[in-house]
Amino acid sequence: KYTVLEPAIIEKAVVSTQSTGVHAQCDMLDHVAIDLTNMGTRLFYQPKEAFEAGRDGLVKNAKGMISQFAAFLGSKTYFAGDYITGTDFLVFETIDKYTVLEPTIIEEENLKNWMKRIRELPTMHKYFNDPSTTRNWPLNNKMAAFK
Repeated sequence: KYTVLEPAIIEKAVVSTQSTGVHAQCDMLDHVAIDLTNMGTRLFYQPKEAFEAGRDGLVKNAKGMISQFAAFLGSKTYFAGDYITGTDFLVFETIDKYTVLEPTIIEEENLKNWMKRIRELPTMHKYFNDPSTTRNWPLNNKMAAFK
């Protein structure tokens, strides 16, 4: 949903990987976010009955993965500390999609605050408040059980 927007935001964001360790951690978080996306996609494109049967299990498993993001974030401002990176946008996009599926999926206050912080960045704020953006488009293709 944000794929077209994301590179423009990342270019303008302060991107810094202060150490190889931080860079490696961000890479790992990227892969967890992709795994979480793929986990949903596998179910979203099943027949409607299969989607309905698997929805609760997906939400439960996604909550566990989202809790891991919250634990890693801890009290940091962004996943790399004080510096916003592409990882923040990828994780945001992934979790935001799940909030459409289950609005109460985020239980941890630190992650709720982080989501709010990302959403309030000027470009993101404009995107989320402009009715002409892709924000109002379906999340998945028309053949998906969950759109």
